[in-house]
Amino acid sequence: MVILAARAYGLSVIDGIHSNLKDTTSFEYACRMGRDMGFDGKSLVHPDQLAYANDAYTPKPSEIDQAKAIISGLAEANASGRGTVVVDDKLVEHHHVTAAKRLLVQHEMMEELENNT
Repeated sequence: MVILAARAYGLSVIDGIHSNLKDTTSFEYACRMGRDMGFDGKSLVHPDQLAYANDAYTPKPSEIDQAKAIISGLAEANASGRGTVVVDDKLVEHHHVTAAKRLLVQHEMMEELENNT
């Protein structure tokens, strides 16, 4: 419900902490599960957790390419009067474009942070 409410208002939502500092396997799993559920990041309690969280929540190059293909694919379909399109064997609608744009903004913000450090 928290994720849905955040999306409805255009807000980011961060997953809670993982307090077992020695169990990196379950922490990594928790990060990936949180990402897959729709969280935008994870609260951390120790610097050793940073690498796992960054790996899980940083968009991969293939995801960035996919997002761009979704955005351009639906734009082309809309320009020709269609409301949907198939990109890489998946049906794409407006809400997919919204998610793709969000991913690209997240990627751009991460790049900006990396370039300023």
